[in-house]
Amino acid sequence: MMSLVRSGPTVINLHVPAEGREDLIGYLKNISFKPSSNLLESYDHVGEGETLVVLETFDSGRISETSIYQSTKEAAHIMCDIINKGFAEGIDKVKVTPPNIVMRLLGDMMDAAIDQIAKDFRARETTKNELVSNIDESAVLVNFTSEPLNKLVPVFMFHKRALVIDKPYGQLLAFLRAKAQEYLNISLGKPDWNEIEITIFDAMDQFNLHYQRLITVLQGLDVGVMIGEDWITEYTVALRKSEVYQIRLLTPLSPREIKRIALALEYDLDGRRLADFDVYVNKKKIGWATEKELNRGYARDDIGVLHRRRLMSSLPAEAKAVLLKLDEKIDRSGPAKG
Repeated sequence: MMSLVRSGPTVINLHVPAEGREDLIGYLKNISFKPSSNLLESYDHVGEGETLVVLETFDSGRISETSIYQSTKEAAHIMCDIINKGFAEGIDKVKVTPPNIVMRLLGDMMDAAIDQIAKDFRARETTKNELVSNIDESAVLVNFTSEPLNKLVPVFMFHKRALVIDKPYGQLLAFLRAKAQEYLNISLGKPDWNEIEITIFDAMDQFNLHYQRLITVLQGLDVGVMIGEDWITEYTVALRKSEVYQIRLLTPLSPREIKRIALALEYDLDGRRLADFDVYVNKKKIGWATEKELNRGYARDDIGVLHRRRLMSSLPAEAKAVLLKLDEKIDRSGPAKG
C-alpha cells in the first residue's frame, strides 16, 4: 500500500551546566552515529522511531554551546539510560517534543490540501525551517512532501509550509492516516486514482527478471498499489499472437509519469533496448509521442536513456542497488532495437 503518512524522529532537549557533563556527553557520543551542531542537517539523517538529542550547555545563564546527537534508539530508551546510568545529575531541564508527522501530497494543488488540513484541525501555520525547535511539547508539527515516504526525506524536499496542531500525537496520527486519501485527492485536483496496466514483453524470455525489475522500481518509488497480474495474449500489427505479462496498478500518478518509468526500464545507460514495457489506460495504449514532442531531436533510445538517468537519481539507495544487480543478469545477446 502506498504510504501517505509517517512520523519523524522524537527530539529531546537537555539543558546542562558547562561543567560536570563529561559522562553524559560520552554516553551520547557512544549512541550517536553523526554528531552535529545543526538541527536541520541532523534531521536529514534520522527516521521514524529514531531520536535527536539536543544538548544545550549553559554558562552564566546563557547558552554557550549546542550539540546534536542522532540515534537509532527510541527516546524512552535514551531517557531510561540517562537516569539509570546516573547521567541525569546536573541536568537543569528536559523537554521532549513529540515526533513530527510527514504527509505525502502530490499534484498542483498541495496548498489547497494544506489549507483544508489547517481548517479541519484549527492548525497554526509555520514553515519547514522551524522544524521542531520552537514547538511546544503538547503540539505536533506536520510537514508535507511529494517524495515517497519509504526513505529518509531531507528537509529541503519538504513543502515550505508546515502546520502546528494542538492535538495528542497518537490521536492526530490516526486521524491523518484515516483522511490521507481525501487530502491527497484534493492536492491532485481529482477524486479518483488511475487504474493503469503495464505489460512486459521480452524476446529473450526473461519475464521473471523484468517483472522483478518493474516491481523493485514501483515499490522503491512508492507509486501506488498493485491490484492484479496475469499472462495475457496480444496481437501484433501483423496479427501475430504473443504472450505478455501484465500487472494492474492503482496509482495517483498520471499515465504519462508511469510511461516515463516504463521507458526508463526499457533501456540501459548505453541505449540498448532490454525489453518492451507498454502502458495502457482504459485499454488505450499510451504512446511515446508526447515524450518525442517534449524532447525534439532525440531518438527513442535517447529518450529512454534520459528517463533511465532520472529514474536512477530518484530511486532510494536500496532499490537502486537491487535494480543494478537485476540488470546484470539480463541477457543482452539479442539484437539491439531502437
